[in-house]
Amino acid sequence: MRAEHINPFLNATINMFQQMFGMTPDALEPYVLEHSVKHRWEISGILGITGEARGLIAIRFHRALTLKLLKKSGITTTNPDDEDEMINSMVGELINIVAGNAVSAMNGQSIDISPPIIVQGENHRLSWPKAEPTICIPFRTPHGPFVVNVCIK
Repeated sequence: MRAEHINPFLNATINMFQQMFGMTPDALEPYVLEHSVKHRWEISGILGITGEARGLIAIRFHRALTLKLLKKSGITTTNPDDEDEMINSMVGELINIVAGNAVSAMNGQSIDISPPIIVQGENHRLSWPKAEPTICIPFRTPHGPFVVNVCIK
């Protein structure tokens, strides 16, 4: 995987957090995600990419961070079911924004993105394509960490 595929996602994530939440997440050192690795994330927003580049993108959070982000957005709920629905909607929108802006920055390549899928639950596992490495870009915010995973060919 080339830097020209990773950097647009890194930049799109930072810009989105600055614009939507008024904070700049610190990007930590990217690394190759092992396919059998256990993780600690509770919520994943996933979407596919097709066209001149193909693959999967995911943004992954702890529930506590998503609740802070909802609050920073001015969204409040009193019903736990509504809270889950709002988290799903927000995470879906976040991955759409990151992927859309990253794809736009990929030098005019013809690329389409699928609608997002949101998965909630402790220790859920994602099965990544094995044809290409999956790059994990970890981020740190004042309210907790999150990651963006990119697997593009």
